[in-house]
Amino acid sequence: MLHDLPFEGTIKVRNKGVDIAILTDSDFVDTALAATRSLVVCGISTAVLEATCLDPIDERTLGYYEETTRVIVATSEKLYDSAAAVMKNTKKLRLFRGSSQKELIATVRCF
Repeated sequence: MLHDLPFEGTIKVRNKGVDIAILTDSDFVDTALAATRSLVVCGISTAVLEATCLDPIDERTLGYYEETTRVIVATSEKLYDSAAAVMKNTKKLRLFRGSSQKELIATVRCF
């Protein structure tokens, strides 16, 4: 018989980056990936983290990007709230309030 294993949530790293991390869901991931292609031309290396489960959220992956990037930009309030609940330094977490690739690029360039 198999014992129950703890479920820690999942974050798929869709793009590796070292400057900024974008925490998104499946509805916005294509827009975030397109934004990273424009941002790399500006010299900004952007990770795209696709959260597939928020309860619980993948603390290990989120913690890694909290430590290694300047800021994590969440693309929805649900993502923001889930990340804020487990992050050590919530000053590194920002909420993106836009809806387009152009707005996301402008927001990320501010950091």
